[in-house]
Amino acid sequence: MSSAFNPFPAGAQVAGPPPRKTVEYGTGIVVSGDGAILADRQVTDSCLAIAIAGHGNADRVAEDKDHDLALLRIYGARGLTPLNLGNGAAKSSVELTGIADPQNQAGRAAASSVKASITPGGSGSELSPAPGLGFSGAAALDADGKFAGIALLKPVLVAGPANAAAAALVSADTVRRFLGANGVTAAGGSTDARAAVVRVICVRK
Repeated sequence: MSSAFNPFPAGAQVAGPPPRKTVEYGTGIVVSGDGAILADRQVTDSCLAIAIAGHGNADRVAEDKDHDLALLRIYGARGLTPLNLGNGAAKSSVELTGIADPQNQAGRAAASSVKASITPGGSGSELSPAPGLGFSGAAALDADGKFAGIALLKPVLVAGPANAAAAALVSADTVRRFLGANGVTAAGGSTDARAAVVRVICVRK
């Protein structure tokens, strides 16, 4: 039977999704003053609890599995600044605004921005270069302040660094349709992305 041992299984086992972290950090975009927050569906999947740093716990009230979007809601929150997701075609060069993983900023929770380019892909748009951990759910705006979409980090299922990831962009139109279908009006709000992003914390088993 020893000859049947295969230390390097092939196929789906190698290419399967990586295990989710016990505690995972992402970015959320405030989309209404009454506590609606747009986030990455995978970051908020299978959570025992979802917390918005500085505001308390959140409920996941809707999801779009096709585009990996989630709508969170916090109740009784004050001082939220929704982002303006209004109509308008954005340019291909964008700035991604999010909150990096604590390990990438010495335990802090500051919002920051990095530049990226949008490249049309086979099933959507890709962002290059990919931002760091914690930026999944980051807001993408062009130089004119127009909302281009939401950035989602996707693990690369090949040999390489454990944190290697690619980044996809879910378009502004897709985001607006998702929010509209769930009763959230995307017009109005601020163009200050740093004021409109929050840290999303998922706690799993």
